[in-house]
Amino acid sequence: MRESVLSLSNVSLANFCTYHIGGKARSLKIVYDSAALVDVLTEDSVVVGCGSKLLISDSGYDGTIVLVRFSGVKISENGVYAYAGTPLPALSRFCSKHSLGGLEWACGIPGSVGGAVKLNAGAFGMSMDSVVERVDVLQKGKVASLKANELDYSYRHSGIEGIVLGAQFKCQAVDAEQLELRCKSYVKLRRESQPRGFSCGSIFKNSDKPAGWYIEQAGLKGLKCGGAIISKEHANFIINLGDASSRDVYTLIRTAKAEVKSKFDVTLNEEVIYLGDF
Repeated sequence: MRESVLSLSNVSLANFCTYHIGGKARSLKIVYDSAALVDVLTEDSVVVGCGSKLLISDSGYDGTIVLVRFSGVKISENGVYAYAGTPLPALSRFCSKHSLGGLEWACGIPGSVGGAVKLNAGAFGMSMDSVVERVDVLQKGKVASLKANELDYSYRHSGIEGIVLGAQFKCQAVDAEQLELRCKSYVKLRRESQPRGFSCGSIFKNSDKPAGWYIEQAGLKGLKCGGAIISKEHANFIINLGDASSRDVYTLIRTAKAEVKSKFDVTLNEEVIYLGDF
């Protein structure tokens, strides 16, 4: 039987984020049971899911990283309940299999429920605030259940404080074959519109226009720094070509912000979350 917590020391974080770059953590706790979470948290803990929005410093993190790996989906009243570590594609597939519509747009997002709910992840004009009914969070050692009207959702933002343990999603009855076709369509659209390679997805939030439009108009598509490049296919993606450092990516982020500000007087705001010293 697997232990509830796996403890590691001085371990590289590159394998725990979608950028596949970053230094080491002094301590790493992989938590497979939500009940064990409160026992591993310390003052210097940072809780991480799939790491799909993380840019981890080359110097790593001199503290404790807590990886949420408790997952699973179950049918509940009006929809489904999913634990924080559940990958979004797995949640979407579960819903489609059980003829439950509402989350098919999430089938290709490389994140987990906890981060997606807290950051109000979205795609194709949909986002978490349109489907979340309740969120269970760990706050100061106690579990609280927050209703949708308490989450203070806005574009790529929520007012959720604490660590997400799981969420209740509202769904509607839809034919399973129809949902499968929708999922395939969304996956196809993502493949056609988003570049392949190691990345964290969109770097910047959209403003009055898509962030990628501003970066492209500033002439920055294809700009390289070390082993990182502003994608030629989609300017709001910075790709790790295989040997990038976090500093390479960070330099391109700062360059894009500065150039767009200079040329258009528009301040781009990051979706990416920085971990460690930059």
